[in-house]
Amino acid sequence: MSRTAESLIAELDRIFVEQFEVTADAVVPGARLREDLDLDSLDAADMMIAIEKRFGIRLDDQVARTFRTVGDIHAYVRTLVAEKDAASTDDSGDQPAV
Repeated sequence: MSRTAESLIAELDRIFVEQFEVTADAVVPGARLREDLDLDSLDAADMMIAIEKRFGIRLDDQVARTFRTVGDIHAYVRTLVAEKDAASTDDSGDQPAV
């Protein structure tokens, strides 16, 4: 199922608010994870798990370590979800007619 960029970003932002008790108005693309949102390495691991479960994707640990802002997460997850959606669309076209 394809998601709009806006709905995907809203889902990601909801993870911050629900799981890390961050106020919704603090979750903006330029917000720094450590400095502005006060998230530590344990929070980062929990965030990765929550994102993977919510979107059915696998985050690369090396890439995730480079995240500095909410916008970094938005961009990476949007890319992975788009790739997943494209792959599922490609797979559905390969089914033989019955």
